[in-house]
Amino acid sequence: MTAMSWIIAGLFLPLFPLGMVFNVLFQRVRNAWLRSILLLVWPFVGLGVLQLMPVNVSAEITAWALFSAALYGFRAVVVRDIGVWIGFLATSSWSLIWIALAGGINPDQMAMQVLAFSLPLVLLVLVTAELQQRYESAYAGIVSGIAQGQPRLSAIFVISLLAAIGSPVFPSFFVMLSSITNIIIVLPAAAFGVAVVWLLWSWSGMQLLQELLVGPASAIKHSDITPSVTTTYTLSLVALLVGGLYLSGTIL
Repeated sequence: MTAMSWIIAGLFLPLFPLGMVFNVLFQRVRNAWLRSILLLVWPFVGLGVLQLMPVNVSAEITAWALFSAALYGFRAVVVRDIGVWIGFLATSSWSLIWIALAGGINPDQMAMQVLAFSLPLVLLVLVTAELQQRYESAYAGIVSGIAQGQPRLSAIFVISLLAAIGSPVFPSFFVMLSSITNIIIVLPAAAFGVAVVWLLWSWSGMQLLQELLVGPASAIKHSDITPSVTTTYTLSLVALLVGGLYLSGTIL
């Protein structure tokens, strides 16, 4: 690969500090649908670059990718703005694509894995927009006690977040499990690093849920999402579950 190809690939499959470009852009884009498109398109540009030429992921690139994934995962632990959190989780998860490539997976076989990371985040962006529409904020701590006033919205938000952090049996769970099992023999240190990143996602997600769901509810009564909207989100989550089960049979 040429130097420019590496830079482009490192920008769209974020290697620190290039991942800052996505996060700045993601925060500037306020529309939920545009954010969703960005989440879907961004990593595929990187994959497209990698498919154009032979890729040899060295030990240095593997270590750089793990550092990037862990750094963005740790930054997700300390933020409370859900939009910022989604951006950090996206860059952390896409960095792990390099680890799968180091484990011997070809770039042209990575589309399903990329979608497994991105689709739950797209759903979480749309659910977060519902929250922001009601509270004019998506900042955990400022917005709290939503389980009392919006039980349907809070239930959908909880499950969407669990899907995003790789909980069983959502697609990203099987991608993370596959990444660890594929490299645990040849790259045990990298496998341990992936597990640590996964733990950071769970830690940050649980902190967000704790501050959003419990605590004093807003004095202003906000409407819950309608049953029809709830059904739409529920069907989307069911589709993710089915996708996860399908993925389990193809990559494990």
